[in-house]
Amino acid sequence: MNKSGNENRSVRNTKKKLQDGLLTLMQEKPINNITVKELTNLVDINRGTFYFHYSDVFDLLYQIEDDFFMKFNNVLNAATPKDDAAAYPYLKAIFTFLAENQQMCRIFFSANCDMRFFNKIKQLVEDRCCYLWEISTPDEPTDEKRLQLYVSFIRNGCVGIIQKWLDDGLEETPEEISQIVGNIITSSIKLCMS
Repeated sequence: MNKSGNENRSVRNTKKKLQDGLLTLMQEKPINNITVKELTNLVDINRGTFYFHYSDVFDLLYQIEDDFFMKFNNVLNAATPKDDAAAYPYLKAIFTFLAENQQMCRIFFSANCDMRFFNKIKQLVEDRCCYLWEISTPDEPTDEKRLQLYVSFIRNGCVGIIQKWLDDGLEETPEEISQIVGNIITSSIKLCMS
């Protein structure tokens, strides 16, 4: 790092090599079976250098996840709909981001990742579902039980659809999958309200 606290190019390159190496290993095996020695041998970096930046492979993974979530939240915040008619462009922004980061997403949505990522994704989807419910039913009193059932259904369904979409190699475009998911979400709200 330089005097201003910014990372220099060498540090950024080292961290990038370690991140890429960890993601490569996670394509083959679970995170808890990956050692620092294995990772540093793969990317040809000294273990001391690794420990200068990270405490263990989980620390590295969490930093990768946190960076992913920061970028994902920026996309979500920039595309947040003001009314239910804007739900499709919002979903398109989400699925476009996932498609652009598909290698990382495949790893994060695989059994080789830890539950921390899934819990963060589920919480994120839950928060957005509650918001979508509110803007879709502005004149209706909120039935908390129906809202919770809806959120649970959509949260688990969205995570499942994302996993299936990634596993199938993104056969549908972000626009197509957004349309499908949007129809499911909006139909579900209407059914829950009746």
